[in-house]
Amino acid sequence: MSFDDFLNHRCNIYHPVKKDVDFGYGIKSEPAEERLKMPDLEDVPCHFYISSSPKIVQKEPYPVVEGEAKLALPYGVDIRENDFVKSRGLIYRAGIPKAVHGNHHIVVTIKREEGIKGAI
Repeated sequence: MSFDDFLNHRCNIYHPVKKDVDFGYGIKSEPAEERLKMPDLEDVPCHFYISSSPKIVQKEPYPVVEGEAKLALPYGVDIRENDFVKSRGLIYRAGIPKAVHGNHHIVVTIKREEGIKGAI
């Protein structure tokens, strides 16, 4: 069994883009991070595994899943801190990527995007 067999999931990776937000009437905010519709990296082989127990918390207007997971990727994949990772309709934010076992692969902690951000 090789490492490629371990990568049994697929994900898309989006590098965030900073955009100015204009609310109208001369009111603007600091630049906000947003993901574009097209991913920067598409159909990347990966493996999601849970590092702690997720929990479902009832919030208004709907419950949300809280907790962190880890994502394993082949070495050399361009994933950065705060990138968006999308898989099976769910969106996550990436933590700091770490090379493992002498640049064998990359592991990054991911956290689920909650609220309206996670639904868009």
